[in-house]
Amino acid sequence: MTDPALSVAFHIGVHKTATSHLQDALGTAQEAMRADGVSYLGPDAFRLPGRTIPVLFGLRTKAAVPHPPAVDRLIRMAAGGHRVVISEENFIGPLNPAKDARAKPRYPAAARRLNGLAEAMGQQVAVFVALRRPTTFINSAYCQSLLGGSIDPVASYLARNGPDEINWHAMIRDMVDAPNIGHITVWRYEDYASLFEPITQALVGTQAASHLMPSERRINRGLSSAAVAEVLHRRGDSTIDLPATVARQMLSVDHGYPAFDAFTPAEHAASEVAYTAQIEGIAALPDVTVLRP
Repeated sequence: MTDPALSVAFHIGVHKTATSHLQDALGTAQEAMRADGVSYLGPDAFRLPGRTIPVLFGLRTKAAVPHPPAVDRLIRMAAGGHRVVISEENFIGPLNPAKDARAKPRYPAAARRLNGLAEAMGQQVAVFVALRRPTTFINSAYCQSLLGGSIDPVASYLARNGPDEINWHAMIRDMVDAPNIGHITVWRYEDYASLFEPITQALVGTQAASHLMPSERRINRGLSSAAVAEVLHRRGDSTIDLPATVARQMLSVDHGYPAFDAFTPAEHAASEVAYTAQIEGIAALPDVTVLRP
């Protein structure tokens, strides 16, 4: 067991919930936070070969280079401080499943992976998670799929990724049931801007949070409807193929092109009703705090 005075907080995303924006703020302030006893490690620390979280903490036993036991690794990360804050959304699973697999449910291994990490650390881990209305989450996930080079027709993608298949309540409930996961703090992506201060205070503590400032820039801009249409129109023709990253610049939302949207207003409304019910169900779970404006 690690020092009881040491606490661990893990911001797990989910993807497409301003995760990069929060990570940018944490990374910018990490030196100042360290002086207040808070060590922050973000994606840059865990996305190098042989340095993923499973490898570093011994969750995969076939690592090419032996690493210290998980407890020792955690103590080193703390660097004499009282809190370690980790942010890495990829740990709970990929944003988009393989084309031959249905995303049902989303992030099915999240609770198991977090519980295993906490057990290896000998430390309960407090979890911080943002959620998003399923329809807009899927819109953003589809755009990210295109940006990653997977050119899939909208209808084909939606056939495997329907909004009804996203059950945030079930995901959080599984975390609550996991014995090594501590308190869970949840907020809606839609409330992120108004909740930046309470989110960061809960994540790193009041003193360390005083160093964090929200960036005014949009870090990961999505695709416009025109950009998506152009990418799909050119797919499969090597002479006129247009990467989504280029289409995003040519037909930018920032230049007035409407954002991509695969859903009707009625579908968004129905998704909002289901999403609200899931959030209320999550708020009723034990040892869970839902931050609200």
